[in-house]
Amino acid sequence: MIILVRHGEAAHHVEGLTGGWTDSELTTLGKKQIKAAADRLAGDFASSNFSLRILSSDLKRAAESAEIIAKTLGFDGQIEEYLFLREKNNGRAAGLKEETAKKLYCRTASFSDINHRNYPDGETRSEFYERNVHGLMQYADLENENLIIVAHKGTIQNIIFYWLGMDMQQVVKQRISVDIQPAGITVLGINKWNEHAIFLLNDTAHLTKNRKFGIWDFKYGKKEG
Repeated sequence: MIILVRHGEAAHHVEGLTGGWTDSELTTLGKKQIKAAADRLAGDFASSNFSLRILSSDLKRAAESAEIIAKTLGFDGQIEEYLFLREKNNGRAAGLKEETAKKLYCRTASFSDINHRNYPDGETRSEFYERNVHGLMQYADLENENLIIVAHKGTIQNIIFYWLGMDMQQVVKQRISVDIQPAGITVLGINKWNEHAIFLLNDTAHLTKNRKFGIWDFKYGKKEG
């Protein structure tokens, strides 16, 4: 079982800063979001007795989120923080205001170019995917361990793609993506047919009492004509 949790709202979300390797802390709302996610997870873990590891990105917003989850679950082990779980490296844009970062941004000529570098000293999509995947292969056994992984939108997307057997070239060829919201919970695992399954995807029911799905809030692409 693999539980993927995106960190809660972070300071860069509300201060107009770039994301990526900008090392921002959780906002007050972000802490409440993660506590709500942790409380919901605690309902499942309360009567369970099995080995568990908690892995986290070492960036503050993820590490803080992992600490809140661990405390709520009564986890007495060591939270394992790893650089390989960080969001995509945005190089010289890290820590900058979005308006300033735009001056450094280099748009790709083709969506399918996975080796393009958007920012100086940043990662390509291919390098980002390989960092996430190779780190997991080295430090975790996804098919046989019970893991909570606290990370970032792009990192969680890459883990899902890998779980489904897709490399980055296949992802861009098929133009595939999944939406991952702050404090969203995704659950992966091996099902009874020995298949790689997604049991839950970007679940944020713990963040609202609104019974709507928010269908019109999704970031749909604009169609011509």
